[in-house]
Amino acid sequence: MPNHFHLLIKQIDDNSLKNFMKSLTVKYSMYFNKKYDRVGQLFQGRYKAVLITNDSYLLHLSRYIHLNPSEYTNNLVDAYSSYGDYLGLRKTKWVKPNIVLNFFNKPVAQEFIKINNYKDFVKKYKKDPAELLGRLTLEE
Repeated sequence: MPNHFHLLIKQIDDNSLKNFMKSLTVKYSMYFNKKYDRVGQLFQGRYKAVLITNDSYLLHLSRYIHLNPSEYTNNLVDAYSSYGDYLGLRKTKWVKPNIVLNFFNKPVAQEFIKINNYKDFVKKYKKDPAELLGRLTLEE
């Protein structure tokens, strides 16, 4: 996306997310500023985070993240998305899709009984993920 990015991160301990995001944004800002011969702040504000407390929310959030680039491109399976990893087309070392994909081996909720795999869930599930996620999508 031209003005934001989404990450679905499993936090290991209390400070791991904070430290990771600081490292990521500082290093990317340094790279970007050097590449485009600029100085100053790159990101508008602090990152936003939501604690995921249930499985259904996790599944719908992953779908929301993978559908989000469709506003900008017709190709969801590109270098800027982990969707290819979730479909088994790519194996990026640090992407761990099995946390989400394991739900499709044995559907845990009635609403997923007729969904055979993650690709069908992303492409064919009828409900709008933003509607299901409500205010927690962090859009303002």
